[in-house]
Amino acid sequence: MDLKSAAGSVTKSDTKILMVHHTAMWYRKPFFRMLSGIYPIKFLFTNVESYNKTYDTELSQEIEGLDGVDYTVVNSYHGLALGAMKATMGDYDVFVGGSWDTLTDLIETLVYFAVVKIRRKPFILWREDWDWNVKSLKRSMVKKFAGFIGRNVDAVLVPGTKHREFFTKLGVKPENMFIMPNVSNIKAKEVDELNMVQIQEELGLENKKVALYVGRLIDLKGVDYLIKGFKGVTEKLDDAVLLIVGEGPEKPALESLTSELSMDGEVIFTGNIDNSKLGAYYMVADLFVLPSITTYFADACPLVVNEAMYFSKPVITSDAVGTTFMIKDGENGYVVPEKNSEALKTAILTVLSNPELIKNMGIASKNLIETNFKYDNMIQGFNSAIEHVQRE
Repeated sequence: MDLKSAAGSVTKSDTKILMVHHTAMWYRKPFFRMLSGIYPIKFLFTNVESYNKTYDTELSQEIEGLDGVDYTVVNSYHGLALGAMKATMGDYDVFVGGSWDTLTDLIETLVYFAVVKIRRKPFILWREDWDWNVKSLKRSMVKKFAGFIGRNVDAVLVPGTKHREFFTKLGVKPENMFIMPNVSNIKAKEVDELNMVQIQEELGLENKKVALYVGRLIDLKGVDYLIKGFKGVTEKLDDAVLLIVGEGPEKPALESLTSELSMDGEVIFTGNIDNSKLGAYYMVADLFVLPSITTYFADACPLVVNEAMYFSKPVITSDAVGTTFMIKDGENGYVVPEKNSEALKTAILTVLSNPELIKNMGIASKNLIETNFKYDNMIQGFNSAIEHVQRE
């Protein structure tokens, strides 16, 4: 089998695939549809309810946008039974899946792993783990499990170099790992410019230097460090504004912190927005900032970085973000130490103080996205893993 991507098309394959995945998030649907056009592939989505709660989605048994795709949606209580049955009795050549985000996920992965191995079928692991600096018994046990599974499957798909390094340290052979970058399906629309003007007028952002955060307001995102750092930015730039888009349990505390620092006019909380207007918010901004921190969890591969870069924005993140490999320091943004408000302040000031730098970094961001982070790149990574396990 020789699958080549050319002008967005690939040769069809007769390799039958069973993929078990959490759910069909909006940014994954184009990828799943493309795979269905290449392979005879069956999808089993097993964790829809928890994703609906976390991301405020409304996915159900029928998923809009997956017409013609062979998929089954089950709730978490029945996912293991049906998944094990499909893995045991299903007609497939290659199994793709694996997770340990929860105890249920870990048990499912062990069952799938055992069944697939007994059937002597290739097992491709698809994960986004990287080695964030947290020492705990639970974290240590997860790493041991990840290493065991990673070393004993036939191939590992990861979204970037940071994730590949993690599995390499756990003993996974480099030749068994393949980069399949995460991709966002956000697209610029004609209405974005009209919405941008409306947002500027409503929020008083005309002639302002705007730093943007988009995401859930939870402790993992480190937004309190961003607000504290931005206080120093406003002391140097009186026309700087921090725009915070999103909701979450930390919002009341963040609003209180803003008031304590006398920044009510310089930090604007929008709450949740209509997703159709997200592009306009990126267009309003001069700079995007993601100041995540490590807890037991980590910001594995947040797609807001992709989205900001798609809209030609410089990006500043902490080193606690899994997508730091997308940022070329000094070219399209900066990576700063986590939990460091002073470093955030310095990086933001460097960018917002220099219109030419904003422009050049934005161009570099757009070029990186167009070259390395499109759905064709995902397909190429997936195809490479399939070819690899079939050569073994």
